[in-house]
Amino acid sequence: MKKIAILIGAVALGLNTYSQIGLVSGQIGTSVDTYLSRTVPFGFSGAVLVAQDGQILLNKGYGYADRSNKIENTIASVFSTGSLTKQFTAAAIMKLEMMGKINTDDKLGKYFENLPLNKQDITLYHLLTHTSGLPLAFSEDDFKPISKDEYLKKSMIAKSEFEPGAEFKYSNVGYVLLAMIIEKVSGLSYEEFLQKYLFKPAGMSQTGYAIPKWKEEDFVHIYNGNNDNGTTALFTRPTWHLIGNGGILSTTNDMFKWIVALNGNSILSEDAKTKMFTPFKNDYGFGWDVLDDGNLRQHNGGSLLGNGAELRWFVHEKLVTVIFTNSTIDGEMGFEVVRNELEALTMGDTIPLPPEIKTVSKDFTPYQGKYQIPSGATFTINVSDGEAKLLVENQEILDLLIDPENYKEGGSNVELNKKFENAFSKALRTEDFSGFDFTGAPEDLKNEINNELKLEGIENPYFKVVRTIPSHNSKDLKITQVALSTNKDFQGASLKLSIVTDNEKYAGIGVDFGFVDPISLGIYPVGGNNFQLYDLQAKFGAKMAVTKTGNGTYTFSFGNRTITAIKKID
Repeated sequence: MKKIAILIGAVALGLNTYSQIGLVSGQIGTSVDTYLSRTVPFGFSGAVLVAQDGQILLNKGYGYADRSNKIENTIASVFSTGSLTKQFTAAAIMKLEMMGKINTDDKLGKYFENLPLNKQDITLYHLLTHTSGLPLAFSEDDFKPISKDEYLKKSMIAKSEFEPGAEFKYSNVGYVLLAMIIEKVSGLSYEEFLQKYLFKPAGMSQTGYAIPKWKEEDFVHIYNGNNDNGTTALFTRPTWHLIGNGGILSTTNDMFKWIVALNGNSILSEDAKTKMFTPFKNDYGFGWDVLDDGNLRQHNGGSLLGNGAELRWFVHEKLVTVIFTNSTIDGEMGFEVVRNELEALTMGDTIPLPPEIKTVSKDFTPYQGKYQIPSGATFTINVSDGEAKLLVENQEILDLLIDPENYKEGGSNVELNKKFENAFSKALRTEDFSGFDFTGAPEDLKNEINNELKLEGIENPYFKVVRTIPSHNSKDLKITQVALSTNKDFQGASLKLSIVTDNEKYAGIGVDFGFVDPISLGIYPVGGNNFQLYDLQAKFGAKMAVTKTGNGTYTFSFGNRTITAIKKID
């Protein structure tokens, strides 16, 4: 596999030599740009940076910063970094330790008076590594007014969920306390300290809350679905629910300068960086996830408003990607939807591209309803806020859309689903995993399934075989998705297993948490009664044409397969 080497050196001198429109350079930059440009009609919106061997290969905006006025994102667009802010806080703590003003082994009592008994053994190290036992947050609203003293009081009376250092639990509260300590020790505000000792030495003039001289037109609107939640100017007025743990504003240019500075010694010593990038529990260092034996340093973040951010630094390959997004995609953070494809391209791999489309206006109302094909399988077309979705409700319709040419009535993957249903039913009811014998690896699956259930503390779960889809990596590989939950109706997030098989033989397993929803394909009119179906998360779609016949039934064409006598039943 061809690897990318990204400059982590003195490239900062050339970062601003191109226009606000952006830069695309070389084969990899072009391929990433082609992919991201095709994602825009399907919901991607933000700015992305990739660089290689001393050259930035891609730095460009995509989609709209302001949908109402058709203003596009650019490399000057100002995004919220979300929880990437934590790495700035962690670096500030390391800077203070370098200056001899603090030690990460210091206990909170050195900085705060009248600590309750359950807070007296918490150290700065525990705050940095999310092992303090403090809660996640005190409010879902980051902008709810609260004074510094009031926030500190809430922190001190908050229930400790475990002994310091015993477990990992992500805590925004801990990073707010670190920001307070930075202010107490330095005599500067949190943002002033970051500007003086981190951002200015790194050449980052477009990073901060309120200190940078922002241009109003560079703030981007934040969208959760179709809801416009205002602009990133919101984050210029952070409350103590946010300071130190999230929301610092930045640009793709500045975030790359940040990596350049961390790779050198302009802001932190080698000893400080070694300490910061050494993982403790849950592969977390100081403000960074540290994975793959230290090769991958990353963090991401976002908010319920719809903004998202992710920074990934592959140390050995010298690969860095920065993804800022200002819109969710079907409820998911935008960076989560495009990350894997983007990085595959930066590694020189090829991927299936989204279709290239040019949409036209269309009234979807006549198409709304539930349809039944002659075999009895159904699908639904929903219309809301002028947008249409085709809901894939069963395996047969899914097989039809994925591979119209080889579709057969009943669906090609229904039998595989039944095998997994029988196997899970037997295993969860009787602890007998022999139902997985057809995979050639019943013991492997037994260990994987039981380990995940134990890890998540799930006992006596209900299960649901959700669907089987082809792998994007090989046409011979299939992924069967199975949900496990203590909720019979699978309300809320479920443990989701993605079991990979090669000609029904076990080839691996993936684990995630998420909702058990039907696949929802966007319907995009391209002219007449012709449409493009596509979903950026599911990463598949099909061309569709619809004709209403004289006898009240419908004819649908999916790709090169035409299905007649389709009834509208609801």
